[in-house]
Amino acid sequence: MNSQQILARFQLSVAANSQPLITHPQKTRRASAVMLPLIDVNNSAHILLCKRPHYLKHHPGEICLPGGKRELNDKNLRDTALRELYEELNINSTHVNVIGQLSEYATLTGFTITPFVGVLNPHTQWLEDPNEVAASFLIPLSALINTDNWQPIPFQRFGKTLTLEGFSTSHGLLWGATASIIKNFTKQLAIPV
Repeated sequence: MNSQQILARFQLSVAANSQPLITHPQKTRRASAVMLPLIDVNNSAHILLCKRPHYLKHHPGEICLPGGKRELNDKNLRDTALRELYEELNINSTHVNVIGQLSEYATLTGFTITPFVGVLNPHTQWLEDPNEVAASFLIPLSALINTDNWQPIPFQRFGKTLTLEGFSTSHGLLWGATASIIKNFTKQLAIPV
């Protein structure tokens, strides 16, 4: 499946009418946004992911989508996602066709993440900011759709055992909020997951 086929299948969700994917009782949540960047390689859609440096205070070494907290200068969360894509991977907004928005995701750590889906121009190149990104890499959407590639990941949180699904990459385990956002995206494509 390439980006044009994705455009034909993608079912936009109206963020104002959707519920967060996970809800946890917390008094205040910090607004953030991520970009789910798609690019075609050999006529097949791939998702561009990042690995966070190990020295960062929050989520060190984790696999993530480009994104971060909303800043005062951001007009809206779409601008937050595009700004973060530029800051982390040096991809200018002129190289991105934002095709939609997924349901908000409330994290265990107190953030509300608004994911945006963007198709990168075919010859887009990127360069990681080493202060924010240890590595960037592509995963074929076809591999992420294959349920055999996902495994249950049990973990402890506040004395309870929770289970999330994880996807093994050459840069580490894709799990948590990022994995949930990607799985929600594949559901929006009406592809069984």
